[in-house]
Amino acid sequence: MNIEADMNNECMGRALSLVADYYDTCKYGCEGNEGYRKSTDLGKLASCLGELAAAGIVDRERTVFADLGCADGRVNVLAGYFVKCSIGVEIDGEILAEYDRRRKELERLLTVAGLGRPPENVTLFRGSSLEPETFRKIGESTGFGFADIDLFYTYIILHDLFAKKIASESKPGALYLVYGFSRVLPRYEGLELVEPDVAGRGVAALYRAGR
Repeated sequence: MNIEADMNNECMGRALSLVADYYDTCKYGCEGNEGYRKSTDLGKLASCLGELAAAGIVDRERTVFADLGCADGRVNVLAGYFVKCSIGVEIDGEILAEYDRRRKELERLLTVAGLGRPPENVTLFRGSSLEPETFRKIGESTGFGFADIDLFYTYIILHDLFAKKIASESKPGALYLVYGFSRVLPRYEGLELVEPDVAGRGVAALYRAGR
């Protein structure tokens, strides 16, 4: 029995639960006709990422992750526990500006709980996920351009436009995790449906670029 590994897994599980619970209390964005902009259920996403990690699909030593429409960066913080580099892109500067304040509070909560700091591998950028200039800047800052990303993520918004960009510009085998679908799944030209229901949580489907 690897006691150290078991302890590390337990601490990570507790940290992920705390991250999910904290962000679930935080609304973000501007209230409109349909209320606040919807956000990912981080508890369910943690299960999805955990399954991908167990299958060796994502790896803390090699996987470059990008959230296309990251809002306040909550998904990037969670994904940071599973990947090498967690990149977020958000066009709304007001929403993106909430990241620093909330991260500081999360850091305080994790420290009090004896669970260390949030991942340091998170980098967020303001811009459009559909514009080449955005990823040129990301490449200059992180060393990873669009064609270097292993796993793309989005919560439905503009999912079809993102799929088209990924199908034509990503590297072969790049993955696209789309959150928010349950029974009726879209089909994207140039992308293969790999898993219609990641981790059996009824929230996310996984696609792969086939070029």
